Amino acid sequence: MEDSQPLSLFEKGFRKRFTLSDEEWNAFIEKGMLRTFTKGEVLFHAGDVADKLRFVCSGTFCNYYLTPDGTRRNKSFLQTGDVSASLSSFVALRPSRFTCEALTDGMCFEISASCLTQLSEGRSGWKDAFLAMVTALAMKKEQREADLLLLSPTELYLQFVDGHPDLADSLPNYHIASYLGITEVSLSRIRAKLGMQNAYQRQ
Repeated sequence: MEDSQPLSLFEKGFRKRFTLSDEEWNAFIEKGMLRTFTKGEVLFHAGDVADKLRFVCSGTFCNYYLTPDGTRRNKSFLQTGDVSASLSSFVALRPSRFTCEALTDGMCFEISASCLTQLSEGRSGWKDAFLAMVTALAMKKEQREADLLLLSPTELYLQFVDGHPDLADSLPNYHIASYLGITEVSLSRIRAKLGMQNAYQRQ
């Protein structure tokens, strides 16, 4: 397969998290492929049956909803090691309710739902890995819901800065504000109150 260096880095990180035999890993690689995405490219749209899992090897991606009035609500940001997937699509073949977009140029390893299901049914290492991935996605969703309901906008922002310092420094104002569920004006006020103003730009 081409792009051996990104693939090697992906394998190193992935097999630190999951215990797979060489045979199980090679079967996975044979069924998937590396794909590059350019900034602004959409991996899947709301309404699509997103029946693929994409493991982020490089770049930054964003899952977001569009409200009926066209307002964008950022759901999550994805970076190296994260998984791009719609559980409702991947597990039940239902249309996704959100869109996934590349915020920068990036690369993902892509595999179809049917292929990963076959791997998990026939190999114990992949059965455990698949269960762990689905559980992690569900737990991330639960944590996100709890944070939005229980934390103040200031607490949400501080949590975001602590967990994603690189994104806090690089993302345009509107992306961060959308993720926090506030306006850009409110975000600016929070930063000013905390003494954390910087040279953020609207890109």
